[in-house]
Amino acid sequence: MLIKVRTLTGKEIELDIENEYKVSQIKEKVEEKEGIPPVQQRLIYGGKQMVDDKSASEYGLEAGATLHLVLALRGGKASNVC
Repeated sequence: MLIKVRTLTGKEIELDIENEYKVSQIKEKVEEKEGIPPVQQRLIYGGKQMVDDKSASEYGLEAGATLHLVLALRGGKASNVC
């Protein structure tokens, strides 16, 4: 089935997925098209963040569904340069 992933810039990415695909597999497909590592991706559907080990069918995704992609920036400790 075809679904869409919308980025914060409004760009829409079309993906062909299966019902049994895990969210982690959907993130891999986003990486193939956009080059964004899955660890930096947060997919939102129905206002909730999707969990990597759940399947598309567990979220009730249907053809034409739109997911929202948010980037998770990895934080780190600030370093003091002298």
